Amino acid sequence: MSVLTNISPLNKRAALSLCTATTLFLWVPLYVVHLSINDINFNVTDFFLSASLMAIVASLAFLACTSLLARLHLGWLGSLLLYALLFWAALAGYMLPLVQQAGMVSPADLVTDRHNLALVAGAALLLTVLTLTRLKAATQVFLLILTVTTVGAALPSLLTSSASLSRFTGLSSTDNVLVLSFDGLAGNVARQVLEEDPGLKQQLKDFVFHDNAIAAAPATWASIRSELYGNINFRAFKDGNDVALPIPPDHLNTLQREQFGNADVVTYGAYSAFNEVSTDHITPLTLGSAGFAERAVTALDLYPYIAARVGTALAARVVDRQIKALVPTQSLSPTGRRALEHRGAQWDALNSLHSDDLVTFTDNLHLASDRRSVRYLHLLHTHFPVDLDETCTYRSGDGQWFAANQNYRGVLNETHCALRQTARLIEKLKALGIYDKTLLVVKSDHGAPVSYMDAAPDDFQINDHQMWGYNRYRPLLMLKAPGRESAALEYDHSLASLSDLARTLCPPASGQQACDAVPGMDLLAAPDTHAQGGVFIDVVRDENSGFSPDTHITVEIPRMEDFPAALHNTGKVKLSNERSFFEQRKVDLANVKTALEAYHQAHGTYPPSEKFDGLHSTAGKDSANWIVGLAPDFIDTLPLDPARSGESMPQYLYVSDGTDYKVIAHGQTQSCVYARAQAPELVDPVRNCWGFGYWTPGARNW
Repeated sequence: MSVLTNISPLNKRAALSLCTATTLFLWVPLYVVHLSINDINFNVTDFFLSASLMAIVASLAFLACTSLLARLHLGWLGSLLLYALLFWAALAGYMLPLVQQAGMVSPADLVTDRHNLALVAGAALLLTVLTLTRLKAATQVFLLILTVTTVGAALPSLLTSSASLSRFTGLSSTDNVLVLSFDGLAGNVARQVLEEDPGLKQQLKDFVFHDNAIAAAPATWASIRSELYGNINFRAFKDGNDVALPIPPDHLNTLQREQFGNADVVTYGAYSAFNEVSTDHITPLTLGSAGFAERAVTALDLYPYIAARVGTALAARVVDRQIKALVPTQSLSPTGRRALEHRGAQWDALNSLHSDDLVTFTDNLHLASDRRSVRYLHLLHTHFPVDLDETCTYRSGDGQWFAANQNYRGVLNETHCALRQTARLIEKLKALGIYDKTLLVVKSDHGAPVSYMDAAPDDFQINDHQMWGYNRYRPLLMLKAPGRESAALEYDHSLASLSDLARTLCPPASGQQACDAVPGMDLLAAPDTHAQGGVFIDVVRDENSGFSPDTHITVEIPRMEDFPAALHNTGKVKLSNERSFFEQRKVDLANVKTALEAYHQAHGTYPPSEKFDGLHSTAGKDSANWIVGLAPDFIDTLPLDPARSGESMPQYLYVSDGTDYKVIAHGQTQSCVYARAQAPELVDPVRNCWGFGYWTPGARNW
């Protein structure tokens, strides 16, 4: 017997409409928030209120539609449609997301998980059909149990209150540790900024700048893990099934040691993933005084991701367009409009607001007590792509500015912004009289992607990975010990790892003897006799590696100043220079251009193509003979892209109707970045930096 037996038809429709709407707009979104609790940039309470409001509106809309169908004697159809939507949303939202997991990818670009899509479609159809049988009550009970267990398990993380702004900004009058971690800042770029700005360098004169620092991993989570646990081979820890454990058992991290020592610890951003005391977290973008409307709009940024989870990237694109069309941007402040007017990647829009949080943090710093104070901030406004100029002014609402600053100069300017913010924080500490009572660490989690570098060895790839290369392992690392005064900034050229910070920050929290077991080197002490002979780092396995540590390999390198040689000596790390690929591509395309002109002179026409022909073309003929009739009479052999990719990109492509032609190196490669900087006339006007080469005037816009 159905759970809804003995209820009037109208009330049944209302109940079903409410269940469907709350599942789609409230319960599944809350579960997604739970899954990303350490990455969200909004207040959970505000999200709950705005989601509840949307669920109520959707419920009324569903009720109106089903009531209209009932008036047309099609009530059964309305019920089936709602049940189908309900089961689909619950299955995809709670159990089987319809898109593959990925980092730094906009929801509209997420890849569909076809296996999950088939399972959800089949299961939702089966459950919907069962509502027409005596098993209807069983389907309702199944849904109830699924929702209660899933959302119920998420409630503890959703209901826990975080630290207040007042507590977050309250420091000790006697003993402070302050870690400023700027995502993605490269150490070599930071050094250049300081050398070009003597005034800024003088403001940071009390620091030791470790200009030979390395990151232990190319992704944020794994890098911060090593920073807090130490110089550890994390792959050595496995469970009974020989599966690697993400966190080493029976090891305390830096935050736990501070908490056990009764320090007042508060973490911001990615550090909160390693802070087990949720009341010691503070959520990014909740520090300001924005009204509920603006805070709710900020929370809307999550809905395209939710739409992708339950409806693939197609649904994400629809939801994103609807949000931008319906939200009245003119009534919002520039900050409130940020996510709606951003011209860069959608996943990056709210990251730029972390700059405002740092300003708020600095402005509100005050003395709270004499209890040891520990503050860890990981800030994303310096994460690529570049959104801020050297004055920390947001500029990515201008598409032209955005496109022109995704390069080394853009990174240089944004690094200047971050170091100016650091100097401003220092001045505030001095004004409070606690600068000399503060251990200050200014760092990043890793360096920049390959495409932002323009000189060797920083533009080298590692194991052919297009994005994560040599500079990714070259972070910023600067330390100022309490009471340290210096006439000038000091550079330390010895190899130091971010994983050394665990040992460096241990003695003030736990005492020297307790820290002998923490692996790594104390960067604040004399040469450390307990330092290990080598440093463990994770590197990408190949060009297909992603953010997950499972796609990386761990190597141990000696503590030698020549980091490139240390990597090479492992035998597992290949450094390749994309600049040589660029030069080869230029030569190849120039030779093809010369051969095409010779062919035209001989035949009065260019070799025709099917469409965009290439070695592995998906938009034309797929053949090694990608320009028919050119070789061997006019060129010895047709060149192939030096990357030798087995995919459709990067490849050489050729298109011609006989009268005009275009030949390009196609694909988002570092070569195109070089072309834009050194030979902009070669950059394809249609594809921007997805292609460069040669064309006749008539084929310019092909």
